[in-house]
Amino acid sequence: MLHEIRAIRQNNRSLRRRWYHDHDMDLFVWLREGEPVRFQLSYDHSGDEKMVCWDYHHGVRHYRVDNGERPAGHYKMSPVLVDADDHFNPEQLARQFLAASENMQASLADFIYARLMACPSQNLHIQGKAGLAASQCRR
Repeated sequence: MLHEIRAIRQNNRSLRRRWYHDHDMDLFVWLREGEPVRFQLSYDHSGDEKMVCWDYHHGVRHYRVDNGERPAGHYKMSPVLVDADDHFNPEQLARQFLAASENMQASLADFIYARLMACPSQNLHIQGKAGLAASQCRR
């Protein structure tokens, strides 16, 4: 179940950042005047971690997280996002998110869920303003 981490540093005065965490997902949401303008949802922490990124200007993108692990004898590198080369199932992720989001503010969870459900089932690098209005998706 996602729960909010409240002690989070705010780096930008015009954007408020919120962080939600559970054992297999992390969600970062940036809000301007209470409205989401960007989010990053990382998932499958125990497997091959992936991330879905959405923002108002670029729409949805899907990545694999290279955790920077190297063979023994080498220093660990910083994690980076790389193109996800496998099939993306947004409906399955949306269902997992919905199940994990029960403790979240309903309008915010609906917003994230709607954008996940609007994704095509393929590798994503979609340009343009994407997604549905939060009011178009109800739990």
